[in-house]
Amino acid sequence: MQQRIFSFAALWSILAISLWLCGVHAGVFIIAILAFLTQLELYQLFEKMGLKPMKKIGLIAGAIITIGAYYIGGIDSGNDLFALSFVLLTLTIIRLDLQAGRLRSFMPTLFGLLYVPYLLHFLIKIVKLAETNGESAATGMFLAVWVVAVAKCADVGGLLVGMKLGKTPLSVISPKKTYEGAAGGIAFSMLIGIILTGCFHTLAPAGFSWWLCALIAIPIGIASIASDLVESAFKRQADVKDSGKIIPGIGGIFDLTDSLILTAPLGYLFFKYTLF
Repeated sequence: MQQRIFSFAALWSILAISLWLCGVHAGVFIIAILAFLTQLELYQLFEKMGLKPMKKIGLIAGAIITIGAYYIGGIDSGNDLFALSFVLLTLTIIRLDLQAGRLRSFMPTLFGLLYVPYLLHFLIKIVKLAETNGESAATGMFLAVWVVAVAKCADVGGLLVGMKLGKTPLSVISPKKTYEGAAGGIAFSMLIGIILTGCFHTLAPAGFSWWLCALIAIPIGIASIASDLVESAFKRQADVKDSGKIIPGIGGIFDLTDSLILTAPLGYLFFKYTLF
């Protein structure tokens, strides 16, 4: 637990210092690096399941989607890049696999591209959404960090409350998760969302009131828990405890970003239809 807390504090410190020194560009490249490493670890889990993703072309396409989402074109550039990558990857995989007489790389390669870099690129898209609607890049980054903080705090709150009060198992996929812990995690997400907006009200867009923060935090917290369970299912099928060992007390990069994958597009959609 101590290692987990230390790693959690160190990672948030690195994020804060990077954003302070380099602004939105640091945020874009941090997301791109995390997406790249998460996609790599997902492909490695697939390989342990006996699947054969084409890692190199999948990872290159993923990096293009995440970085290009901010630096190429308008707010929908990520969608356009994904569509182009999807078509090119499909043609490449079909050609190579069918030439060898099988089609074993198609689903794992394309799923890895869709599930990790495409969904995570919505954090970058949140920044573009704010800028497109006349807000500063700093406001966009605040909203993206807000989603990350609320999602991760659902995990932290769920762990702490579950250890103290957890009795009812939430899923056989992750036996340590409980309904009591999930409820505590969602409540903690709501609290953190309100506190962040209060502390950084100068960066928050107009209309991002405390009650809206609390309401949006509820589905984001739920999606965070669901996203974590998806990764747990992958790990169980691959028969591993963690996706890696790079972060003390946490595991791999996928263990760090798992709760962000479903929450990133959800946060974008909520901001799009409630704030802008």
